[in-house]
Amino acid sequence: MVTSKEVARSKTLGCLLYYIREGIMVHMRSDTLRLVSLIRMGGVDMEEGDVKSLASAMGKRAVNIGMKNDSIKLLRSAMKGRHKSLIAVEGIWLNAKALTARARIETLYVCPTMIHTPEGADLLSRLVDQTMGEICIISENVYHRLSEPKSDEGVISLCRLPEITLNSVRPRTSDLVLVLDGLESPGNVGTIIRTAEAAGACAAVICHGQANITNPRTVRSSLCSVLSLPVLEADMEDIIRWLRMHEFALYFADASGGVVYSDIEYAPRSALVVGNEKYGISPDWYETEHLSVYIPMMGTVDSLNAGVAASILAYEIRSQFGHTRARSHMKA
Repeated sequence: MVTSKEVARSKTLGCLLYYIREGIMVHMRSDTLRLVSLIRMGGVDMEEGDVKSLASAMGKRAVNIGMKNDSIKLLRSAMKGRHKSLIAVEGIWLNAKALTARARIETLYVCPTMIHTPEGADLLSRLVDQTMGEICIISENVYHRLSEPKSDEGVISLCRLPEITLNSVRPRTSDLVLVLDGLESPGNVGTIIRTAEAAGACAAVICHGQANITNPRTVRSSLCSVLSLPVLEADMEDIIRWLRMHEFALYFADASGGVVYSDIEYAPRSALVVGNEKYGISPDWYETEHLSVYIPMMGTVDSLNAGVAASILAYEIRSQFGHTRARSHMKA
């Protein structure tokens, strides 16, 4: 006997697939997303067949895979930060950020039975549409073995980082660059990258990096700004050469002394160097022309978290540029 839920599923998916087949999806995106949401609003849990039908209708391939699949091995490598150009983006919120950043999604991993909300169904449809490769359907057991930290959002995407070099970054007349020198904490690196984008910087450059860009904690703490802001690693000599070529003034975040950060007028093009959490900026940097700035402390506190200090200094510099966001211009 056919249940009411099965009837609801059939009608909902039939309507959805009709819209997609007729090409209405391309021109009426919001309507299509609402149709996907009906799967949940009708009280029908998403299932494996729903994902396969959705993928097929969008011209994509959905396959069931287990822990021994090569695609899982690649994902696990990315989730440990071992891949230089691929990052793992987990969860509904972060994947929504990745879509906003127009990330290149190589592979999508979905546990259908963990998609429990209309928002999750909406996001899944957009992720399937933007995925370049396969849609991999995994079980809850496989998902929980992969998830870090443990979550039950049911979506992980494998995204390719943009290829960025110093020469591809085009600073504006007034602009800001954040240089991360020898930072060890992925959380701090991600926070500073997120701050750099929020403050309108044209790039974040990592030097002597001990925490890499692809580390999952870096990705999470940056809220996927690693995908939308030009972020790259470079040697100190190359960074200094590029900064000089583009007439950037160097400012060092230096808790040991210098000038109070709010007492100076920053150059139209300013580069802020933030050093290692324990040892500060590498000695070699001090051989370059620069100005050290510090944030006054009260009480028994003698320093701030690197991410917090970078945020305060970046926004002071940005405030002197006005409120126009200085987005970078990349070479075509």
